Amino acid sequence: MTAEASPRPRDVSLDVAKGVGIILVVIGHAWRGLESAGMIGDPRLFGLVDRLIYNFHMPLFFLLSGITFQDWVLRRPLGEAAISRVTRLLWPLVLWTYLFTAARLAAGDAANSQITGLQSLYFFPLPPRDHFWFLWALFLQQIAVLALIRLVTGPLPAPAWAALAGVMVVGSSVTPVGLNAWTVGALTYAGAFLTGLALGQTGWKPRGAAAVLTAGLLFLALQALSFQLPQTLLTSQLLGIALALAALVVIQGLVAGRSDTVIRGLTFLGLASMGIYLSHTIFSAATRAALARFSTDLTAHMVLGTLAGIVGPLLIYTVIRRVGRPHWIGF
Repeated sequence: MTAEASPRPRDVSLDVAKGVGIILVVIGHAWRGLESAGMIGDPRLFGLVDRLIYNFHMPLFFLLSGITFQDWVLRRPLGEAAISRVTRLLWPLVLWTYLFTAARLAAGDAANSQITGLQSLYFFPLPPRDHFWFLWALFLQQIAVLALIRLVTGPLPAPAWAALAGVMVVGSSVTPVGLNAWTVGALTYAGAFLTGLALGQTGWKPRGAAAVLTAGLLFLALQALSFQLPQTLLTSQLLGIALALAALVVIQGLVAGRSDTVIRGLTFLGLASMGIYLSHTIFSAATRAALARFSTDLTAHMVLGTLAGIVGPLLIYTVIRRVGRPHWIGF
């Protein structure tokens, strides 16, 4: 089977959505870091903010990853596509797992999760640790879909991907076999990834004020409903996919025809999202530790911690571009 597919024009709204998503990732980790440090105090406040973010921001990333994946696969030889998943997902996972652990070791008592001794660096990086689970989950999903498309079925239409998404959502929810440290991320977010694959074959992109308003109201209603729903794996998956779709519709509607400073900034953050994802916690945690010596103000910690988690990785990217290539460090 030969890989033949004409590349589609780049959809800026997907980059903007990644930009929004990576900001939420940094905010969410900064917020959880403050809770781990005992600086929030009010469990209801922590739970409210945490749930509103974590209800949908990771399903959004898996959804976005799926939208363009089939077209990407069909434009590359099988071997090249497989190797690129190793270099773009596994290599950053391994490198930054050790860098993150080394940063914790260097931080000493200032780290929320303290480690001591060089022997703490002697470990196998899989199953994934900390926030690097996302890279491993996405690697497993993309390798599985790559093999399916190129070795078994060929490219699939939207209904087939949608059916597979439904099977994975229900199957992973009612059959917990295989939900272990190695596979739990890939299986529980497979529904979102496959939904993205289905969406990518439709070319559907709602526009206009009515679509934005409807999706925005649906998003708010689902967020409110999430506090009443039973906390099961099935409901969390369905809720995450629905919220991610609603958020994407809002973003696409707001982006259409615009090219202002905000859109360009979010697009840039979307394009830089991998580097920010890999290294943001180091900068946010360092900012929290330094600021805690002078203030416990939550607003100051969140604003400065979020800014540090975004600006710090961008500075690394700027430096590495001057001396080498960003992909050397997974950016």
